[in-house]
Amino acid sequence: MTGRPDLFLLNVAYDATGVHGHVFFRDPPGTMLRQVFVRSTDAGSICEPAHRDTRPGWETFLKETRWLIALTQPDAPAEAS
Repeated sequence: MTGRPDLFLLNVAYDATGVHGHVFFRDPPGTMLRQVFVRSTDAGSICEPAHRDTRPGWETFLKETRWLIALTQPDAPAEAS
């Protein structure tokens, strides 16, 4: 991949337990979608490829997801509900 992935769908929620949801990207220049799952743990947010997707080259998609989560994360706990 030479550029940033195309964001297709951002579906995440923030609540008292943290962030959870998924993000879809289009893998340019093709039309195939890649799904990244997002969940919170005690150690922080985890971004991981969709289960059973063994395609190589995930780091760009995971990096973009982490950036999106940081950008959309509520500033205060009250904003997450």
